[in-house]
Amino acid sequence: MLKLVEAVIALGLAAAVVALFVRWEREGKEQLVPLVLLGLLVVEATIYADDNTLPRSIFHPGSGSAQLRLPEIYITLALVARLIARGKPTRIGLPAGLWLAFAAWLAVGAVEGRLYHNALSQDLFEAKDILYIVGAYALAAGVPLRRYFDRGDLFKLGSLCVACASLLDVMTIAHIGLNTNLPLLPLQNFGLDGSGAAALFVAIGTMCFLTRLASGTVRVRHVVALVPLIAAVVLADQRAVLVNLGAVVLVLLLVLLVGHRQSVGQSLHVKSGQVVVTLLAVVAVGIVVVVVPAAADRQPARIPLASTFENLFHGGAKAESAQDRLNLASEAEALIPQHLVIGWGLGVELQYYETGSRSVKTIAYAHNIVLDLWLRVGLIGLLLFVFALWASVADGLKVWRRHTDPVTAALALALVAVLAGLLATAFIEPLLDEYRLATLFGVSIGMLRATVTSMDMTSRLPTWRGEVNRLRPAAGGVPWT
Repeated sequence: MLKLVEAVIALGLAAAVVALFVRWEREGKEQLVPLVLLGLLVVEATIYADDNTLPRSIFHPGSGSAQLRLPEIYITLALVARLIARGKPTRIGLPAGLWLAFAAWLAVGAVEGRLYHNALSQDLFEAKDILYIVGAYALAAGVPLRRYFDRGDLFKLGSLCVACASLLDVMTIAHIGLNTNLPLLPLQNFGLDGSGAAALFVAIGTMCFLTRLASGTVRVRHVVALVPLIAAVVLADQRAVLVNLGAVVLVLLLVLLVGHRQSVGQSLHVKSGQVVVTLLAVVAVGIVVVVVPAAADRQPARIPLASTFENLFHGGAKAESAQDRLNLASEAEALIPQHLVIGWGLGVELQYYETGSRSVKTIAYAHNIVLDLWLRVGLIGLLLFVFALWASVADGLKVWRRHTDPVTAALALALVAVLAGLLATAFIEPLLDEYRLATLFGVSIGMLRATVTSMDMTSRLPTWRGEVNRLRPAAGGVPWT
């Protein structure tokens, strides 16, 4: 009887959420769907640094052995609402078609995994990438691009990131951790800067800052807002998020120096005052994460990550970790040729020798996105992913170079940089198996697609500072994807 009551309550909540999403779609507020999704990920990553040890909560609902993540529930209900409000998509472009083909091949890989008797739980877990990546792509791609800015909703998401990052920075520096047993929101080591939260901060901060820069409205407070975001990356003390940030900065510098805009519209103009303020912000980060903790603890200043960089080259643990990754790659490369074209299916696991424990371990990923895709879905799945990503990035760079609206162009450039950062991380961490990063990846390529479709509508849309665009997608506005 109790399970029946729980099921009725769950269905009622799901119906209410779908009704809310339908209302947003019909009232021209569909940009809230992907932005709220990212906002929920930011809040969840702030509360729970480790996504592998989530306790049962509103962010990790379930009953019995069934365990769900909030994004998969959210994306499913949002897609249902999109179908109710708009009906089936009328047309899709080449990148959307390629991502749809990739999703279909993942579904084939899930069936193949069962035929090869791979672990069912791992098979289903990996199949959720269809929702995280392609489902999130569909939600973000179907939003008229300028709705992200007309009400300032993207910048509100950026403000949420600054608030959450500031809270985590203070708690991490002060060594404050909270553990509670609240009924719907138990806390475990709340107050630690995690790599997942830092990656979200980097992505959303990049989007907001570049679009502010393109609009010519960057002020001191906007640059200062970068301080807690960068501090969160440093305090996370993880190589993956450092590589992420480094790749984002490198791509931005390369494109800004080489990929000149051909549009007659306004380009990014960086003033000397903005450079000075940015440098001061960097100094502030150093003071916050180095001097303040040392003064509070009455100890010599310790540079964060100094030991990490030292251990990266000289530490025994890092050497063992590097050897483990080589062992993983070797085992994956030995399995791939046996099913070169179609792969072993989702849920495949491999055994490798772990140097530290001197034992054989079983794991489901090789910490390398190329090897993971090739092993699971074969050469076909790997090529579909590469072609789809290349088509998305190439279109994004075209938007940066040719779009008449500098804000849209800047957002396209920011999203290309974000994808580069996530892809760089994917060669260190299992991107496909970390739902926060996979969802961020899906939303990013979806928003990038929205910048592309906006190029065909610029002449029919109002100005940035003018009235809110009210074009209905079903009546000639932006298509689904």
